[in-house]
Amino acid sequence: MSIRIDIAGAPAQPKKTTPVRHTGLRRSLVSSVLALFGLVGLFPFTAHADSVAGADAPPLHFVSYNLCGNVCSDARGYDNQRRVDSVVAEATGATWNADQLYLQEVCRPQYDTLLDRLQPHGFSGLYAATISGRADTCDGSDYGLALFTKGSVIASTVLDLRVGGESEPIKAPCVKTRTQYRVNWGCSVHLDWSKDNSLRIQEAAKLAQLTRQWQDAGIPVVLGGDFNDTPRTAAATPFYEPANGHGTGTFVEADETDQDHFLVDDCSDGRTRCRSGEPTFNNSKLDYLFFSAGSFTGAKADVLPQDTAVSDHRLLRGAAYWTDCTTADPTAGAVFRRDAVGVLFRYAGRTDGSLAGACKVGAGWGGMKLIAREGSAVLTVDANGTLWRYPVDPVTGAYSGGKRVQIGTGWQAYDTLLAPGDFSGDGKPDLISRDSSGGLWLHKGTGTGTYSAAVQIGTGWQAYDTLLAPGDFSGDGKADLIGRDAAGGLWLYKGDGASSYSPRTQIGSGWQTYTALAAPGDTDRDGKADLIGRDAAGGLWLYKGDGASSYSPRTQIGNGYPDGELVF
Repeated sequence: MSIRIDIAGAPAQPKKTTPVRHTGLRRSLVSSVLALFGLVGLFPFTAHADSVAGADAPPLHFVSYNLCGNVCSDARGYDNQRRVDSVVAEATGATWNADQLYLQEVCRPQYDTLLDRLQPHGFSGLYAATISGRADTCDGSDYGLALFTKGSVIASTVLDLRVGGESEPIKAPCVKTRTQYRVNWGCSVHLDWSKDNSLRIQEAAKLAQLTRQWQDAGIPVVLGGDFNDTPRTAAATPFYEPANGHGTGTFVEADETDQDHFLVDDCSDGRTRCRSGEPTFNNSKLDYLFFSAGSFTGAKADVLPQDTAVSDHRLLRGAAYWTDCTTADPTAGAVFRRDAVGVLFRYAGRTDGSLAGACKVGAGWGGMKLIAREGSAVLTVDANGTLWRYPVDPVTGAYSGGKRVQIGTGWQAYDTLLAPGDFSGDGKPDLISRDSSGGLWLHKGTGTGTYSAAVQIGTGWQAYDTLLAPGDFSGDGKADLIGRDAAGGLWLYKGDGASSYSPRTQIGSGWQTYTALAAPGDTDRDGKADLIGRDAAGGLWLYKGDGASSYSPRTQIGNGYPDGELVF
């Protein structure tokens, strides 16, 4: 026998009997209610259906964790140092490297310690106290919610979600930040725990209404926290989309695709999304990560095994993609950037010459000595001189080390790697390299993914501090080369389509102002190859090629690209 509960009339799933959980009674309330209605079996503890572990996980990483910071004290057998270490590990360890962490039931000293530990790793924090000065709560210190975000903070606010009648102020600290170089709002949430769920339902509606304003302004929103109700209750309805179990909201929940935990009655029709999920507290899912549906896609989640020395909740990890990172052409006219920690980002070109938002497409690229783009693939030379090809994932646009192919050795002799396309005129893509003495070498493609032995095609190329392979810059259908000399002069070498080139022609001066140059291809999609320059202040400038060996006056298309990072 199974019981189906109507969403709007779902019974309360109470969790607490006091504002700050001083007894063990509130821990059994949810389980008791679920058992009463025969629902415990609908949340089995089985293997994960959509694990977020591994190199192929979506690139945006989030954590929601109720730390039980007051009740789960050292005096009750918990380990506060372990609690701090476990959160820091989620943010900085190789296992997850979260971009944002949403924490509930946090004592102020715990927050202060976490902030000290996380700031050196690029995190900022925001804390909202809900109780202060009570000897029976956090030893008299503040008690409340926190969130930590990696990236620059633009603005912050604390939403007041009180609707009247709460025994403890219900607040949501929110930060507007740049997550992987894109702006979004994030809020840490802890809704009312009363047996009467009417307060919780009203607070949820208020939270959905307030955050909808940000979404309507085009800003992505993430909500993480303890909502104190199960997925198919009225308190969750304002967040789930209408197509997913009669929701009224605009969010995707991280674990709603986990078919191992789909409800039997409600998701037995072959659907791929369901208002359900893996339990996070006893046998119930009470903790969530909601992503605004218009901005995020491919959401997945894992619930980690409970660490009984840290909390009575389980930690929830969620991951997602930016929607446009999986729908746009992943390579055409794009600019690539390797940041200071070796993460690779792609910025797709638009028809107006501007760039779309950053898409994380790789990690661990800091050790690559040379990088070049060959069509949709990326070629690299590592510190050992090994040449690798990274094919692009056709769905996500990402480059995974697990899919790379070794295509050569002995490339440590070169200081420049170029992928000009078909430079020899045989219809196969070639490579060009420069050695430390200024010798220029052609590596003709074999058509099977490898290259023939190098043939020298020039000397004296040490005169240039930067070499570019822009494709056909002159408009004659043949691959060209461009060099910048120490004085800032820009020189074009028209390829002859037969493994050589014409004498150089100066096409610009003053280019010494740029700390990096790139030839991204046709950024504005007008059929002509373009050039990119990054200045010392981090500004990115586009020079639209005219298809006849020259270009239009520059247009700024970005900022915040620090000197020292690779742009290509």
